Amino acid sequence: MVKRLSAVLLSSVLLLSLAACGGGGNGANNEAGNAPKNEATGKPASGEKTVVKILHWKQENINKAIEEINKKFEEKYPEYKVEYTTTGPDDEFKQAQRARITAGDVDVLADLSGMRLSPKEWTPGAKVPDWQQWIDSGLIADLTDQPFVKNYNANDIAKAGTYKDKVYALPTGKVAMSGFFYNKEIFEQHGLAVPATWTEFIKVLDTLKEKNVVPIVVAGKDVWPLKLPVFGLQAKILGGGDQQKWIEGVWKGQAAYNDAEAVEVLDKMKTLQDKYIIDGFMGIDYATAPSFFATGKAALIADGTWDAPTIATANPDLKFGYFPIPATEDAAKNKSLVGKYDVTWYAADKGPNKEGALKWLEFFSEPENYTSYVKAAGFLPTQDNIQTDSEFIDKELSPYLSGDFELAYEILMINRDNVGEHLAAEGVHTEYLAPGGEFKTAKELADVQQQEWEAAAPK
Repeated sequence: MVKRLSAVLLSSVLLLSLAACGGGGNGANNEAGNAPKNEATGKPASGEKTVVKILHWKQENINKAIEEINKKFEEKYPEYKVEYTTTGPDDEFKQAQRARITAGDVDVLADLSGMRLSPKEWTPGAKVPDWQQWIDSGLIADLTDQPFVKNYNANDIAKAGTYKDKVYALPTGKVAMSGFFYNKEIFEQHGLAVPATWTEFIKVLDTLKEKNVVPIVVAGKDVWPLKLPVFGLQAKILGGGDQQKWIEGVWKGQAAYNDAEAVEVLDKMKTLQDKYIIDGFMGIDYATAPSFFATGKAALIADGTWDAPTIATANPDLKFGYFPIPATEDAAKNKSLVGKYDVTWYAADKGPNKEGALKWLEFFSEPENYTSYVKAAGFLPTQDNIQTDSEFIDKELSPYLSGDFELAYEILMINRDNVGEHLAAEGVHTEYLAPGGEFKTAKELADVQQQEWEAAAPK
């Protein structure tokens, strides 16, 4: 671990040296830097400000909300200056994360999806995620005793902010992604009700086809949207509704990718792809798919709740709702949403300004500031009693949010290294099923997945 971190630190210093020569990302104003300190008091010299360095990825709606919070923070605490730097998403951001946290050049660090994929005693050989390496190396601050942690829902903190019984992160919002937006006017026109079971769901889809209405649109070209309905199927079917138990069973050889439950998940998604999803869906991209739904060309769209503003913008007059995929014949089991946590904050323990980092997180966590943020982000709140003023969130989704928030398979599944393409990235990959893929039956794909899983086992 020490050797690996040393190597990363060396490369990080080089990267930061280059960045200093070539300029930083937006918001990276180093004119004050970390102000010279008064040796007697430890405070910045007279007239200088203490810089709080925050790292995030580019996401316009959230970036604007954070920038507004930063302005208010600087007004309340004039001794501080916030340096808010954003990078491109995905690999670019991950590289920036690793470089700056190991070099001690960041105070508040954003992450995606919460603290996930930590190896268990039953996952031999599983890789250790970055966040866990940082905590184990003492790079992330312990927030357990910080009063602002109590502003957040205890269940959300336990699931997405806790490691070894200590709090290290603040999950700032969550999104549901196991359901369908539906056109209320089309449903009313054809006398349809929101289905509560799989059988009812198929009857709704059959009725739509009989009325010459395309039942479902999904952005197959981007592939990942095909996983969204599958997340609901997995959560309700695998392990009899306990997918964590099933995942542990796969690692222990007590369950398999080609057992009856896993095949049922694939088979139900194949039914949707074969009969009810719009023709040519593998050629429809994510930017285009909402327009099919917003203009009434399809009665439902498989998508995450985050896309509600996009749909509303595409057609402000559209009356739409959302329901989780009714994966089984047990209506009560089907009623809860499945999803993930989104932006998560860490404070660097060995950054330039730990005190400022904690002060900023405290300010961000004040209900007024947090509410403005969660409204802009379109997230489901992780603080209780927050009104988003969104009819979609506060009213349409409320019947499905009363129970426990279930995490999606990709958040829970710890994969083996070097696993084959049909299981890579914690995915189920129904894009390999006909008509878009090579496998004519769910069982054929399931058998290949199990073979790949076994082939990747530690020797």
